[in-house]
Amino acid sequence: MSKTLVIILNHNLPEYTNRLYDSLKEFQGETYDTLVMDNGSKPELMPATIHIRHENNLYWGGALNEAFKLVLKEDRYDSLLFLNNDIEVTAEVFVNLLRNELFSNDFAIVSPCIAGQAQPWKQMQNWGSRQIRLVKWIDNQAPLFHRKIIEAIGQFDPELYFGWGQELICFDISQERGWKIGVCDHISILHVGKQTFLQKRLFTTENSDKGNKEQPITMQESHTKAMIEYRAYFADHLLKHGDFEELRAYGEQYTYYEGLSETQFKNRLKQKPAVLKQLMAYFKTGKG
Repeated sequence: MSKTLVIILNHNLPEYTNRLYDSLKEFQGETYDTLVMDNGSKPELMPATIHIRHENNLYWGGALNEAFKLVLKEDRYDSLLFLNNDIEVTAEVFVNLLRNELFSNDFAIVSPCIAGQAQPWKQMQNWGSRQIRLVKWIDNQAPLFHRKIIEAIGQFDPELYFGWGQELICFDISQERGWKIGVCDHISILHVGKQTFLQKRLFTTENSDKGNKEQPITMQESHTKAMIEYRAYFADHLLKHGDFEELRAYGEQYTYYEGLSETQFKNRLKQKPAVLKQLMAYFKTGKG
């Protein structure tokens, strides 16, 4: 029987990886296998269980390429679920619900919606549709890739090691082949987000007269460098089926109404007394 290969990516955040792995492995069986990929963690920050170990940090893009290789080597895998470790899921049903949407509705990629604090890309929020929604591209906290799109891509360009740009390449290939990408409003995850930066666990080595010294990389430093390389890449590798700037803006513009998570977050900040009424109306009508 074909299975999904579930890979949890760890870099210096073992507490998150351990919790996610323990929750998913309890329910794996005929439909999926769960593996932990360590991406160059310090020895003291490795998870309790490691199935695949990279000595150096390949970053998200490099690690995804390695995961693609694993799927392509094994005929029994019909899909890949590539997970950030700083997420929380309903482990009993999470993988099988995503598999059902991928194969029953003939998608190339599906993703859960993201609950919790408002997300920068509104297509990733819960829109209350209680079903899968067609989108142009997804943010990659927990993508489930069909084997057909993995075979079509093979490997992403190693220049995209930061993990910015894979979403647009998936869009381009899916447009060309008539494949669908979707976000599932009825399957939610909680994404804590950016913990490697917030806990100062992403490092760079600085050279000085006193020798080499490791320094934490700030989120701003990392994002600035990633954006420069991202824009430079797509200046040289034009998309066939969309404009880079339009697709970058798509996540902000493509919105039906504010997601439940965003409404909750904004109202907590403003301390509006009407929040309970709004939430009751949301669940009654399915709309915000």
